[in-house]
Amino acid sequence: MRIISGSARGKIIEAPEGLDTRPVTDKIRQALFNIWQFDIPGSSFLDLFSGSGSMGLEALSRGADRVVMVEKGKKAADVIRRNLKACHFENKNCTLLEKDVFLAIEQLKRKGEKFDRIYLDPPYTVDSIFHPVMEALGDAELLNEDGEVVIRTLHTKEMRDDYVKLHRYRTKKWGISTAHFYKIR
Repeated sequence: MRIISGSARGKIIEAPEGLDTRPVTDKIRQALFNIWQFDIPGSSFLDLFSGSGSMGLEALSRGADRVVMVEKGKKAADVIRRNLKACHFENKNCTLLEKDVFLAIEQLKRKGEKFDRIYLDPPYTVDSIFHPVMEALGDAELLNEDGEVVIRTLHTKEMRDDYVKLHRYRTKKWGISTAHFYKIR
């Protein structure tokens, strides 16, 4: 895997070993960041279920002011730290929360944190997590007024149009994956 564009363009990053994480392919990452190309510089970006950290790293490379990555797996969190160093982002405004996503959402809510873009890529093998995590996000109000939440699912996964204050306004399919785009309604 590599960083596609920006200050760390072409840097090779590692992915955690094993089947616990499923890195975002370069094709999907590039497509999403092409959609967001004018929204990332100067933005705040939340990357839930970070895995290798590729989405947060790409956001930093493209000029995001602040990135928060959430990854509870120790091996994956160690990979994120190495990838931050490989991209020379150790001194960037990037926070790695090494904890459960639901605990992280609650912590960010208590602190009054807000983000312009929230990306989440829950493990496909834990089907029961998709709706509760979207409910938690919709309830936490972590999204800035003109921000966007994107959740990646298997193309066969049914997602609701509404989760508390979040409303789906778009979907985009790539192979076996679908990205569902939500805004505040």
